Amino acid sequence: MAEASNKLPFQAILFDLDGTLLDTAYDIMDACNHTLIKFGFNPVAENILRTKVTAGMREMLKLGIPEHLRSSVDIEGAMRNEFAAYYTSHICDRTQEFNGVESLFEKLQQNGIKTAVITNKYEKMAHKVLSSFTFSNKLSLVLGCDSTKHSKPHPEPLLKALEKIQTPPSQSLYVGDHLNDILAAKNAGCKSCAALWGYGQNECGDASTWNSDYKADNIEDLSKLIFNPLK
Repeated sequence: MAEASNKLPFQAILFDLDGTLLDTAYDIMDACNHTLIKFGFNPVAENILRTKVTAGMREMLKLGIPEHLRSSVDIEGAMRNEFAAYYTSHICDRTQEFNGVESLFEKLQQNGIKTAVITNKYEKMAHKVLSSFTFSNKLSLVLGCDSTKHSKPHPEPLLKALEKIQTPPSQSLYVGDHLNDILAAKNAGCKSCAALWGYGQNECGDASTWNSDYKADNIEDLSKLIFNPLK
């Protein structure tokens, strides 16, 4: 890898995964509706499910389970297991990288900037979905929710990643589409960038209230932030 240019503001760029690098929503929604149907409930329209993608499996399933029946079904046990099994088997059926991700990673590598993914997916699952995309070969590190004791917004995952790639927080940027990503970056002493192309605003509200250091409408905007910070 080339050495990082001292003219660029960051030595490392850390990324969230779902809704930041990859559009995984369709496969997650498919797993939810498969599970609902398996347990005798009606599927939920994708435009409604999408509002809860970042909230997790439980909140998505609740959209299809009438409130008076929720106490009688095993959301945390049998339904969770079915959801996870189906999603693992169909993890990349409809998942796509966001436009511009591959070219961004090529440019990051050419400039000697280290990269890592820090996700609330299980690490094994993150590696599995990433393996379908060539940009993943350029990653220095992948950490999942089971890689550390604490998950985002706790700073531990970011600090562990930075320790492993030997980069100080002050020279790092964390990019994510959820408020917890921005809080994790602040807690770790990194700069933060809200990925406005992701899903997080559906759950967390307007990103202008998150107090991120930067905001980017798309990958092209992010690239300009990294490589043309003064323009």
